[in-house]
Order: sequence, then structure tokens, then C-alpha cells
Amino acid sequence: MRSQRSLPAIAAVAVLMLALTACGGNHPAEAPGLPSAGPSSAPVESAAAPSPSPALPPSPTGAAEAQVIQGSGVYIGQIDNHSVEIETEEGPTAFELGAGTEDAPELLEMDDAVVFAYVEKVVGSDGTAVQRVLSSLSKAEGGGAAPAASALPDTQTFRLTLEGMEEEKTAALAAGEGYSLYVFDIFSFDAASGKLAMKVDPGYYAEIIKLPADFDLDAIEQEGKAELAATGKVTALTREERDRRMSGIRLYLTAMGSGLTRQVAVKEVDGQGYLIKLNIPQREASEGFGPHVYASLDSLVNQ
Repeated sequence: MRSQRSLPAIAAVAVLMLALTACGGNHPAEAPGLPSAGPSSAPVESAAAPSPSPALPPSPTGAAEAQVIQGSGVYIGQIDNHSVEIETEEGPTAFELGAGTEDAPELLEMDDAVVFAYVEKVVGSDGTAVQRVLSSLSKAEGGGAAPAASALPDTQTFRLTLEGMEEEKTAALAAGEGYSLYVFDIFSFDAASGKLAMKVDPGYYAEIIKLPADFDLDAIEQEGKAELAATGKVTALTREERDRRMSGIRLYLTAMGSGLTRQVAVKEVDGQGYLIKLNIPQREASEGFGPHVYASLDSLVNQ
């Protein structure tokens, strides 16, 4: 009798279980023997906060790399349409015309005292070459021409290229007839005759002649060609070729013969003209003579 009374209870339990199973059909069944995924499951690891890394120094900005440098000097002339040459404390220095300075050379005369600003840019794959780019260039206030001889120091250092290497050489100030110039120790200078000659070989020399205020450039050119014709074919240098030798050159004639080169030039300093005659034999001292003599002649100022 007890088993018969328990059958209805068992049936009721079975119905209840079926109902519960139907209600939970939307959830996947848990694998047998695994813990349920309730709040008591294994804690979820939160994303670790990144540990602070050491602060790195800021990289140099373009403005820091292109620091503007102020300078002053004496305007030598225009090298080409994009660059000019200025005599600075380091010697004749080439500068690229930057934005806004393209027309500056038109307002300047050779030997004008100038002030300028520029930036240095590293060029070339090896990073050793530096290009100086002007951001401003103008005539110095209250100053037109280069300083007079009385304001020049007793010695000056020049950068010369000798046998492919750049060297610094010091020259001493010397006075001629109405002018002064710097003379290197390899030269002797006769102020009365204006002759600058190499001590080791006096056959290498330059003669300096102060011209009258009304000198005739065309007449000097014709006389120079006739004089040089005895040496060889006479060639007149272009302006770019003249500017590479010296500043303020209005005429430059050269002739090469057997073992000898002779040259005739007219250099102008603040409106004063000078006739220069060079005698250059083709001997052992040839390479050193040119850089030294051109630097000396280019330092010439009026007294």
C-alpha cells in the first residue's frame, strides 16, 4: 500500500523537473563535473596598467637645428644667381641666398660693410658639409665702404687651399703708395715699386700700380692685350672667373706661353682703380704662389 501512495508523488516530481528543464532551455547545459560559472568562478584578471617608462629627452626641433646666426663683414660680390661671397672673420665665405634675400645684391656695392643673418644646414650623405643660407642681408648702418687701413689689425689670418688641403695662414699689414695690404711671410714687398715677390723664387711676383681717378678701362685692356700677346694667346676671364680670383675685378687678361703665365688685371676698391701685373713661371713654387698672392691682393685697401 505504501508503494501505491508514492507513485503520484514521483509523477509530480517528474512533471516539475520537466517544467524546470523547459524554462532553462535557452542556456547551454553545463558540462558534467565542472563548477558552475557563477559569481564564485575564478576571478578575471584585469588589464595590467602600463608601468611608467623613463621620460626620453625631446628630439631637437627644426627651429633648434636651424638656429639663426648673426654676422657682419665686407661684401665681396655675387658668385652666381644663388650665392654671394662675404669677407668675415673666417675669411672669404660663400652664402646661399635664402627666401627674401634674392634681390639684396642689387642694393650692394663691392666692399660695402654689411650685416646679415643666416642658418647652417648640413648637406651631403656624410653630414660633414655645411651650407650657410642667408635669411637677411643689408648694408651696415652708417657704414658704406670697408674700413680704412688705419682701422685694420697688424695681422690677419686667412684660409687658403694648398695642395688640396685647407690651411690657415697669417699675414702682416704692409703699406704701399696710397694703399695697404696683408703680406704673407713667403713674400717680400717693395713699397716704392709696389712689387710683391716670392722670397724663394723672385721670378714669381705681382706689381701694383695705383691708377688715376679718370683711368680708361678700354685703353688699359688694349695695352694689356698687346703686352701679353708676346707670351701667348690672350684670354679675358668672365665675371664668374674673375670673382673666383679676387673681388672688385673689372678686367682680367691672361696669356700662357712656354713655361710662363702672365696676367694683367684691374681691381677697384671704393672707386679707386689699381693695375695689377702678375708674372707666374711654371716651376716648383707655382702651386703655392697663386693662393697666397690672390689673398694678399684681395686684402688691398685705400689709405
